[in-house]
Amino acid sequence: MAKKPKTAHYRIHQMSVADFERQFPNEDACKTYLVRHRWPDGTVRCPRCGFEAHEHGTKPFHWQCYNCAPQTAYRFSVLVDTVFENTNKPLRDWFRVIHLMLTSKKGISALQIFRTLGFGSYETAWYMCHRIRAGCKSRNFAS
Repeated sequence: MAKKPKTAHYRIHQMSVADFERQFPNEDACKTYLVRHRWPDGTVRCPRCGFEAHEHGTKPFHWQCYNCAPQTAYRFSVLVDTVFENTNKPLRDWFRVIHLMLTSKKGISALQIFRTLGFGSYETAWYMCHRIRAGCKSRNFAS
């Protein structure tokens, strides 16, 4: 009888609420995380044309692309082309919802998100859950 080849076992560490609070204490920490994972090589690229963008200067986490619009410059933030685009909710709330959705053993409903996080309305929680689930379907979400 042939022996099974040994495979590497990786322990999956689930982030606790305390770990989450330490890693994402404010909005800037969330945006820094997005920048680091969206552009891992450190070069921010324009979502329209793919060319290297330049820092805005006065607005943190905003860039300008002079290739798309040489006269005026196309301005964009870290949230452009993500599920977080055009939202009024803080990015930290979005990260909390994602954390709850990913760490819940049997999934979590929008109603439970609404109750747990105390959003202003159930519709807000439903919208966030809907956008996150749609983003998870997309191939570009994980990249």
